[in-house]
Amino acid sequence: MKRICLLLCTLALAPTVARAQSYDDVTFTGVKIGASVDYRWQEGDYALPRIASMLDEKKGGIGYRGHIGYDVQLGNVLVIGGEGGIGRGGGTLKAASTIGDYALKPRWAWDVSGRVGVLPAPRVLLYGRTGYSWLRTRETTDFRATNLADVHASSTKSGFLWGGGAEVALLPGVFTRAEYNRVNYGGGLTSSKVQIGMSIGF
Repeated sequence: MKRICLLLCTLALAPTVARAQSYDDVTFTGVKIGASVDYRWQEGDYALPRIASMLDEKKGGIGYRGHIGYDVQLGNVLVIGGEGGIGRGGGTLKAASTIGDYALKPRWAWDVSGRVGVLPAPRVLLYGRTGYSWLRTRETTDFRATNLADVHASSTKSGFLWGGGAEVALLPGVFTRAEYNRVNYGGGLTSSKVQIGMSIGF
């Protein structure tokens, strides 16, 4: 029984010892592949001449994103890198009038960006991000009058992306992050996102 207890204690302490020994090997340099979940919301504020109305609504929903990037750690203070990602999520924006109903549904979004960060501690990165994003949308206008043909159209919108966050190295090659970013797609459409995720480094 004593041997079993000793073995269990050794196994329980092994990960802690391994982490303590490996912390000196942590670096943010290298390729990173990862995924995140988020809460994202779209906000629309523009005219809808087809139904003689205005869209003025904010709608949110759960989303997800995969990413791949490369970072370079410069000394013990600075990290620079680039990243590309693709994801989907958010809420459908809607408006209605006596003429008809309008809806904009966000679909796939993809982005490319660069980031620059500082290391207040060896395993903690605080960073800012800027880049460009594209959003595929599905817009529908359904008229109440039966003599008018409904309008269904898909389009791709693009805009400037900015944001920031924090990333922590849990172990060499294992990172967790929390980030906020915002995109202005122009024409009165914006998107914001709060996300948490994990990355594996190589």
